[in-house]
Amino acid sequence: MKKYYKFVALLFTLCIFFAAPVEMEAKVNSSSEVTEKEKNEINQAKPELYFIPTSDPEKADEVISQLKQGKSPETLGLISSQKHSPREQTLEQMNSEVKKNAVTIMEERTDKGKDSVMANSITASDGDDWTPPSFQYDDITFDSCVENEKAASGWIKNRYSQCWSSYVVYSDPVGCGPSWFPFGCDWVAFRVTVIANGYNGFRGVTYNYTIDDIDSDFDSKGWRRGSKVTLSTECDGISETRDCIGADENVTRTLANWESSSHYQFYITSEAPPITNNNKDRVSYMDMWPRITVDPPSKKYPPLTNDGPKETIRMDSADYLFTPGFSKREGAIFANFIPTFTYDMNDPYFNIMKEAFQHHKDALTSEGSLIPGKEPKPPLTRIYSAYDREQYNKNTNAKNQACKNLNKPEGYECDEFPFASTYEGAGKGDGKFSVRYIPRDANNTHGRWLAAWYAYNRILHKDSFYIGFRE
Repeated sequence: MKKYYKFVALLFTLCIFFAAPVEMEAKVNSSSEVTEKEKNEINQAKPELYFIPTSDPEKADEVISQLKQGKSPETLGLISSQKHSPREQTLEQMNSEVKKNAVTIMEERTDKGKDSVMANSITASDGDDWTPPSFQYDDITFDSCVENEKAASGWIKNRYSQCWSSYVVYSDPVGCGPSWFPFGCDWVAFRVTVIANGYNGFRGVTYNYTIDDIDSDFDSKGWRRGSKVTLSTECDGISETRDCIGADENVTRTLANWESSSHYQFYITSEAPPITNNNKDRVSYMDMWPRITVDPPSKKYPPLTNDGPKETIRMDSADYLFTPGFSKREGAIFANFIPTFTYDMNDPYFNIMKEAFQHHKDALTSEGSLIPGKEPKPPLTRIYSAYDREQYNKNTNAKNQACKNLNKPEGYECDEFPFASTYEGAGKGDGKFSVRYIPRDANNTHGRWLAAWYAYNRILHKDSFYIGFRE
């Protein structure tokens, strides 16, 4: 742990005994009414479980400072107003909710524009010999999670990797450890870090938990070893019979056991629902969140439970998303992340399609351009041609009509942006598109790379995505 505060038990005690005894005495003698009120509040306070952020030192210091001043964790928003609970939801409702929330949520995310796939080859090739780079996950590491400023509220790095990290504090009375009132307190604290991973090729998600940096009050040493901590990954799916398989598992260990064996993994899957007209890709949505219960060794104190942030997982079995090396055309992604198709402008491996890259960059970034696809403008929306042949053909026909007004060099093809495989293409009719003749190899290889990227990031029909540029 980067001990931003070490829960400052020793520091608080020393400060109160040596740094400000006069102030404490004045506090006691200045107003018997206030003192009695404070005593009553302390006597009536119930033990509570709350979280302190891990990754932002300034925010953590501010929280601790306010706790020292007597603010309650509930007042500071450290205690959830309620536990997450299952809700009635349909596939249509979840689809609508994800599309409505995703853009707003993405504005608060870090690492926007980072792909979940990276090129692993630096050998350039030409024409028909060019193949897309192989699929690679870009997962969150433990260190990158605890250091990320968004980890305390839940950080989504890409479609396949998400994490949460916070300190969990059980205290009696509420506000102890750290607190302005160091006497008569019992508290235990530890850091919990959860790294969740979706998969391309499997309808499943893993949640990897780590508990470390355990601390307690001086006279609560038994709590540090004997407190039981139970972890689970709660799951709320749209189909109780097929979703959330494996979510009924939990693990309980004493903190002494967590200290010697700090990791645990849950694996949650979903059976593919039957194909229907409204669900051709056999999509399932599930809300998932970490749940933590702390049970101190003393029978005087009740076990308390709190929940981490909720994320929406989407699992699908779309057979048109083919990724080499994966036999099953299915996957699981974090639905509230909108991926970015990033063009590596100076990578030799993509030189063959540089004219396509430049055309799309010019279309998006030229002065006064209203063409969507690059933040902060609206994203693009994919068309899978077999699901909406009419709109796809409109795009193609409108592009061909516009290309007739351009001079065609030998060996060139007409390239359009936004792509024909998007609802923002030329056929939309608003004039917000660009056409340009580029070399045939550039056009064809870019089309192959786009198709692979769709599969790598599980871009289903009507999914949103952005275009970005890495110079």
